[in-house]
Parts: sequence; C-alpha cells; structure tokens
Amino acid sequence: MGMIGVGGVNRSFIARMPVLLARMGPVKAASFRVARRIANTMRAGKAVMNYAALAPCDVIWIAVPDAGLDRISRDLAAAVPLAGKVAVLCGSSRDSFWLGPLLAGGARVATLNCVEESKEKLFVAEGDPLAMRVVSRAMAAEERKLIHLRAASKALYLAGVYLATDMLLPWIAASVESLRDAGLSRMEATQLANVLGGRTLRSYAKAGPKAWSPTASDRLRLSISRDLDTIRGVDPRLAALYTDGVEQALRYFEWRK
Repeated sequence: MGMIGVGGVNRSFIARMPVLLARMGPVKAASFRVARRIANTMRAGKAVMNYAALAPCDVIWIAVPDAGLDRISRDLAAAVPLAGKVAVLCGSSRDSFWLGPLLAGGARVATLNCVEESKEKLFVAEGDPLAMRVVSRAMAAEERKLIHLRAASKALYLAGVYLATDMLLPWIAASVESLRDAGLSRMEATQLANVLGGRTLRSYAKAGPKAWSPTASDRLRLSISRDLDTIRGVDPRLAALYTDGVEQALRYFEWRK
C-alpha cells in the first residue's frame, strides 16, 4: 500500500489504524520533507520524492483536502500506470466519480468517511465494487463497522448529515429561545426541547413518513393564521423562521403522499 497525504494527515483517521499502517509503503506529500514528517508521525511507511514511487502499490490511500484533489489526481495519473489499482479517497466530501484522471487511467476508486460522533468506530464508503472489497477488508481488520453507500451517493449522505446537524441547529435554537420567551428558564427550555425532539425522532424511526399526520398539518396552519402576529411582535427573526419552516414541512410531507 501507498499513501498520498498532507502535513496534517495525523488528524486523519488513517493515522489511528495500526493494521493498515503496518502495511504502508511509500508516502508521498507536497515535498519530501513533509512526506518524511508524515511517515515519522505515523511511524509507518517510507517518504518518497515523486509519484512514480507509488507504481508498485496495488492500493493507494489519499488523505488530502478537497481543494488539492484535482491537481493530485492529475499528477498521479501522469506518473503511475493506474489500470487495476485501487485508490481510496479518505475524509472527502467528493464521491468516487469525481477523480476523473484516476478513472480515465483505469483505477478502481472508493471513498471512505468516518461517521461523526462515532469515535472512529463507524464508517461509510462508496465506489467501485473491487475497491469496496479492499476497503471492507481493511475496516474488518481494524475492527471498525462499515456501512456501504450506493456509488456516487455521497451528496445524499452528506445532505442527511447536514440536515441532522448544522441545519438542525437553528431549529433547536429557535425552539429553546421561543420557550424562554414564553417564561421557561434556559435549563427548562433545553430539557423540554430535548424531550420533544427525542420523541419526534422515535416516532419517525417507528412509523417513517406516516409519523406526519393530517392533524399536524391542520395544527400548523392554524398556528400561522392565529399566532404569527404575536410571535412577530416578540421576535421577527423567529417568526420568519417559523413561517418558512411550516411552509417547507407542509410542502415536503404533502408532496410525499
């Protein structure tokens, strides 16, 4: 195995996979000095000066920022015969169809990402079937659980992650602040939002889209017509978020019927 990395590769999950590191060979980076620092930090592999040194490797692990992937894939394809080789893109938001130069050269490409909050115990991967078998064996050897995504579905996976994290935060904040404006303490508001959110998630886990009922639609429409002026008078930003959320929720669930 070989690896292409950057100076911060020690922050990648690869740096904490001892079985994989034990098989690591050439390590290529932006410079020989950086490559040597990576190899020394990981206590694995051997720093090399050029991409051609990766030619004997059947599997190449790539752990670099997305901004550098296009250049690196072009340079690698220009220096190494890739037919039949496996390239595994680690920690990237891009999917396995993105690295055109590697695919054009005949490489089998897969992507591997750690699931947030899993403490590097749960991973997702997608890509070419042969490359996926390589990733599966590596994760099994490391005693990590691997979820197989459909090829080229990374965008859908990330959308699901962002909807449940970054995009959920404004709604959590709005819920808590609305409850506080109603008279609850921060602790009381946070605890209630946690209970309500957990109940909603359990309901969806049990019933799927059927957890949304016509009663919910009627309740929300009534709230907008009856309560929006009051909410706007206290917090215009909350009123705007609330209105948009109701409209989006009704549109989403009514479209799915």
